Parts: sequence; C-alpha cells; structure tokens
Amino acid sequence: MSDGALFSMETIPTEARYQGRLWVADLLDLTGSIIVGWGAVRAAEQLSTAGALALAGAVAWFVLSAVGGLTGRTPGRHFLGLKLEREGGRAPGPGTGLLRGLTAPVELLLQVVLQQRPLDARLGVHAVAIAGGARGWFRALAPQLIGVALLAGAVWSIVTPTRQEMLQYLDHTLTGWHCCHGTRDVTWQCRTSMSRAVRNAKGGDAEVAGFLRAECPVGAARLGP
Repeated sequence: MSDGALFSMETIPTEARYQGRLWVADLLDLTGSIIVGWGAVRAAEQLSTAGALALAGAVAWFVLSAVGGLTGRTPGRHFLGLKLEREGGRAPGPGTGLLRGLTAPVELLLQVVLQQRPLDARLGVHAVAIAGGARGWFRALAPQLIGVALLAGAVWSIVTPTRQEMLQYLDHTLTGWHCCHGTRDVTWQCRTSMSRAVRNAKGGDAEVAGFLRAECPVGAARLGP
C-alpha cells in the first residue's frame, strides 16, 4: 500500500465517487418538483387536495427527469457541480431520465441503507463533476435558471391567496373587514389579498370589482374611478 495507494482516487469506482452529492442533488430536485407541483395547483385555482398535489408533483418530477436526461443536468445536480452520464460520456437521454424518475426516489432510501446506488448502476448512469471548473459551471448555468424561475413562481403562488381565499378573507372575516376599511395595521394576508383583488378587478373580474366598490373602500380607492 505504498505511494498512498490506499487513499488514491483510482481505487474508488467512477460510479461511487459522487454518490453523497448526488443523493443531496436528487433530494433537492424532488423537493423542488413537489413545490412546483403545489404552486401549479394553486395557480390553476384548484383545491389543494392530497390527490391533486401528488399528481402535480409527480408530473413536475417526471418532466424534470426527462428534460434532465437530455443533458444529464438538473438544477439540483448543477448547483452541486454534477451531471449524469453513461459510459463514454454520453447523456442519459430522456427515456433513461424518465426511468430514473421512477427509481431515484427509491434509491434515496436504498443509498442510506446500502451506501450504494444499485438502480443507477442497472440504468448504466453515474454522476461526474462538471468539466471546466468554475468557468464550466457558469457556462452551463443559464438553462438551470429556468428551473429556478419556475420554483420562485411556485413559491409566489403558494404564498399568494387564490381568488376563493381572497374573497373569503375580505368578504367574510372580521380581519378582512378591517383590511378593507383600513382600521388596523396592514398584515401580509391583508396586503396580498388586497393586491390580488385589485388585480382581478382591473383584469375584468366584475364580481370582485363590484365587491370592492360596494364593500371595500381601501380597494375601491386603489381601483380608481
């Protein structure tokens, strides 16, 4: 074991070198997909039932998996400096990406127990570092920012009240009445509900516009003549 062979990187199989970072990347991507799905349900003004959230999150995850198969990159992998590839440096492809969409959540659990990624090995993919160091990382950053923008939009949809929540708050609660009449300090719920109501009214929502003019002086003033 001379010459430092015991600690040489060559003693570690290629597919095992970045397993820890890949585990974190998969967890980040899966969590992001769940958030994007949740945001999509709220943006579509649908009830956030368990079934709707599960379906939307699964769709977001499989779309990300397929798109990530084209280049081997996803936002989670990229921000941890990794990409997936086959032997010979080829990208996995969208088909393998979709298959990995099925196996990766299972492998998140398996890796904790086995300290290996047997399902990735069966698919013939493994993680490698993004070539080119920091310059290569920044050069390939732009496409991943689309995913970051989608995530930011999803978070905004989650924290912004839906039309039903906005009307329920402003029209049927005491705090909403105070919000409409400006008789208490403005809270986050008041500010976001009022902004949503004014946007809807200006966008042609006659029901909301009628409510603001008849029942909500603060909103009517923001709406204008």
